[in-house]
Amino acid sequence: MKIKSLFCLLSVLVLLGTGIPAIAEDEMEYEEEEGWLDLDEGTASETADEPAEEPADAGTTGIFTPSYGSEYTKDIGSSYWTTPMDISNEQAVWDMLMEPITVVDLGKIKGKSRSQLTKMQTYLYQEPDEKSKILGEVSNLSQGVRVIENLDNGWSLVECYSSSFFSKPATKTKAWNILVSGYIPTKYLKQVQPTSRLALVVDKLAQRLYVFQEGKMIATLLCSTGLVQWNGSKYQPYNETRSGEFLLINMTGQLTSDRLICSYAIRFNGGDEVHEVPHQENRDGSNNYKSTEPKLGTKCSHGCIRVQRLKTPDGINMAWIYNLVNSENLCGKVKVVIWEDWQGRQLPIPDPDTKLYYNPNGGSYYHSEDHCTNGKGITFTEFSYSQLDEEPYSHLEACPNCAPARRLKEIQEINELYAEGGDHEELLNSLRQDYYDYLKN
Repeated sequence: MKIKSLFCLLSVLVLLGTGIPAIAEDEMEYEEEEGWLDLDEGTASETADEPAEEPADAGTTGIFTPSYGSEYTKDIGSSYWTTPMDISNEQAVWDMLMEPITVVDLGKIKGKSRSQLTKMQTYLYQEPDEKSKILGEVSNLSQGVRVIENLDNGWSLVECYSSSFFSKPATKTKAWNILVSGYIPTKYLKQVQPTSRLALVVDKLAQRLYVFQEGKMIATLLCSTGLVQWNGSKYQPYNETRSGEFLLINMTGQLTSDRLICSYAIRFNGGDEVHEVPHQENRDGSNNYKSTEPKLGTKCSHGCIRVQRLKTPDGINMAWIYNLVNSENLCGKVKVVIWEDWQGRQLPIPDPDTKLYYNPNGGSYYHSEDHCTNGKGITFTEFSYSQLDEEPYSHLEACPNCAPARRLKEIQEINELYAEGGDHEELLNSLRQDYYDYLKN
């Protein structure tokens, strides 16, 4: 059967800015075992498709879905794959978040703990045969797949973004976050009903994490997804955060890598974690976020999703997410969807009449609400988005607590980078060439 996998284009919006060495909080290694990938601490690996022609389903309509570029254009699988990536349509996003997710479950394996099982992966094959070419990887227990067809021979055709991570020794495929389709034994597929107590949407274009609960979007948090970086000897394409739908699957707690400490970590995809923005420890034992916190809202991690620690006006941050999942035993039930930053996607321009707020008595930030944890006890003065570049508002910075809309100039710069016909991820696409060559052999 014909398999067509399309590479996904990803964005590099900023440089790291500081002299902090490459951060490896997300890197993983694995060993192969009977057709499975056993992920150790860090980042995993494999590859996917040859370059495909420009997809036709979104370039002309301006509507992008997670399955943009797929050859399977019908409403097949969960609505994650066909729901437009538009956070303003709260009801449609919520409906998508509450649909059952089909994950891979390799079952109990002798000598493997639950935590170890969540780090394992299996392959997608070109044909319904384990001897056929491997097209990509999917993570056990946490990664959702789009079921295209269930065959009578015990195999299913599925589609997902390949969860290819870094590994030693060299891996068979290096499908760095490429949308791939392939075959997997049907016995490994299991549906899970997500909880309504919490659901998360991560938009790699906006670099925002949206928190949903009981049918409502209750918070917008700054986040940072993965950035392809040079580690001193080679580029790391596996840093790109894998897109798709996932489940929060394991309460890691705290990660330590080099001089960086990542608190409130929850694993969601083999080696990827969602965690608080990393910090260093000062000599007096206090936390220092100066090298990492200013980068929130831009790509800069090694694949994990860094989330703001500062509380929103309603008290929501990464610690709040962690504590809710932990206290209500929600691991394995919380759906996390990650929207791909396809070339051609654009950030919407805020309505000129959008209300913003500031403290006229020496305030340095503009806010999305008339009160904020960054200014307790102060009732802010209202102004409109159309006035943001005028005095006395032009010097104001966006509040890191309530994450208000970006300035128009910043939005325009991002949209120019992602304009249709461009290539905001030329480096990553070039690093995928080994995989495209592999498919031709």
